[in-house]
Amino acid sequence: MRQWKVSDVMTRDVVTAGPDAPINELAGLLTRHRISAVPVVADDGRLLGLVSEADLAARISRTAPAPRHATAARAPRARDLMSRPVHTAAPDELLSAAARRMRKRHVRRLIVTDDTRRVTAVVSRADLMRLYTRGDDTLRREITEQVLKKTLWIGPAQVRADVDAGVVTLTGEVGRRSTAEIAARLSAGVPGVSHVVDNIAYAFDDTALVRSRAGRTHPFSAEPFRL
Repeated sequence: MRQWKVSDVMTRDVVTAGPDAPINELAGLLTRHRISAVPVVADDGRLLGLVSEADLAARISRTAPAPRHATAARAPRARDLMSRPVHTAAPDELLSAAARRMRKRHVRRLIVTDDTRRVTAVVSRADLMRLYTRGDDTLRREITEQVLKKTLWIGPAQVRADVDAGVVTLTGEVGRRSTAEIAARLSAGVPGVSHVVDNIAYAFDDTALVRSRAGRTHPFSAEPFRL
């Protein structure tokens, strides 16, 4: 079955800023591009930090008028405002692992970098949600081809997958109950599937034998266990 990776959904057109970008330039980037954060990169593209709306808001809230006769001070730059370290991801990382890390770290995005820490893309919560807006025909094809045919060796004449608004209905018949349950479980794991209705019939209930003799036969074989 296909394993979705960060590279499948990441946004490659990344807006970045240099470490000496002033606060007004940073605010302008966030506003014009309708983004909530901008990576700060060195001249060679290596990731240095991240400036978010929260970083700018925190700086603005601390800003106070300078004393009347004070010496002019340097305006804050990206290097003064950026957060570190930055949560990153690799393009070939499994998307499920990246999503778990985003949830665990309570972050809205991961900066995608190559082996040299150069910024190549961004993967955000919105990018993850794109998988859940795929059409029913796309989901049906993926379940039929990737789950049933390529993973379980089950043809469409044996088990049929119908999809309506993200709800998958599996119908047909297989040799074992465990195979039917695996088909339903793998189908439920396809991004974009909201629910699976398992109407697959089976000729042999092998659940008790699977628990007692797991690993002694191929899990997707149609042949019953030999006692």
